Amino acid sequence: MGPRVLEAGRGRRMQVFWVGAWVRFVVLGLAHVIIANAMGICNPSDVTPVGTSSKLTLAMIAITVRCVACTVVYPVFEVGPNFRVRVEDNGRPVEGLRVKIEGDRRSGITATVTDKNGLALFRGVGSGSYHVSAGHDAGVSDSADLDVRRNGPNNITVPLRWPNTTPVLVRSLKGKIREPDYLPGQLQPTFSVDLMEGISGRKLKSLRTTPSGEFDFESVTPGRYSLSLPSVLVAVVVDDRAPTDHLDLDLGWTSCGMWYANQSACPQSDLQIRQLAGQVVDVTGAAISNAAILLFDPAENLVERLQSDIAGKFASPRTFAGTYELLVRSSGFTPLHRPVHAEPTGSLSPLTVELGVAGSCSVTRSGPAR
Repeated sequence: MGPRVLEAGRGRRMQVFWVGAWVRFVVLGLAHVIIANAMGICNPSDVTPVGTSSKLTLAMIAITVRCVACTVVYPVFEVGPNFRVRVEDNGRPVEGLRVKIEGDRRSGITATVTDKNGLALFRGVGSGSYHVSAGHDAGVSDSADLDVRRNGPNNITVPLRWPNTTPVLVRSLKGKIREPDYLPGQLQPTFSVDLMEGISGRKLKSLRTTPSGEFDFESVTPGRYSLSLPSVLVAVVVDDRAPTDHLDLDLGWTSCGMWYANQSACPQSDLQIRQLAGQVVDVTGAAISNAAILLFDPAENLVERLQSDIAGKFASPRTFAGTYELLVRSSGFTPLHRPVHAEPTGSLSPLTVELGVAGSCSVTRSGPAR
């Protein structure tokens, strides 16, 4: 039972309340999509990512997200003055994590630390409305609203999941961070990156990125960490057995704040094309208009700039030969970075570029959208 991030648009706010069971969430989610389309609340071709993972939820996000406001709906628990919070990571208790409850100005903030069983105990909490959250987290943290009553049920356990965002698995804490609207070969302002211990949040080291966005925390031992960037926190697990050696992060703004996508976890197979033409869609297959399609030569010079039309389609009248880098992006989506080889024997089929949301990978393939 965690928070669900929804979007409201064009002056009409719509909320879907989390009711606990996954099946009921699916039903409400589908109803949310149907109502959004029927009422014209959100344009399916206009999307912004919000944070969760399953294919169904990503589809819901893609339908509703390019709306103006971000609404986070939390589960509500009725409890007595004495209750506990259990924090788990994939079913395993999380020890040493700070859990806090926050009420109004009069109630203030009360915090404690989880024990070896992942439990944080609260005693004698005054009646009122509170919000409980666990530690620091990337994206939208798993939280809950509490209705504390003097005669409410005591010793209720409020479950929380931490981290709420799957950590990036990597062998070393080095790599590259691209700011929103970054272009290949373009220098960007440097910024500070803090390395924090994963559970306690204690700052271990700090550095500044290079003008090309590169960074390197040398000699970091395996374990759980967080990278604190301007306006976003990145959860990372350093493991010698990780499939990737370094981080390759794209940052982007959405109506729910800044999000990141780890390109090192995305497929990077080369594309063989005869012409630069195709369609840009979201995870539901709906067209994305006004997406930027950019082609760079090996010297990182921009050689073609296109924009998708209302049907998401694009086509260059020019003929290309050689190896290039293709960049496709739209506000709030995971950008697509992909090497392409343009040659006379390349595929005549148009490209379909599917842009991911909520940090999920963007993919491309030959042929029309499914």
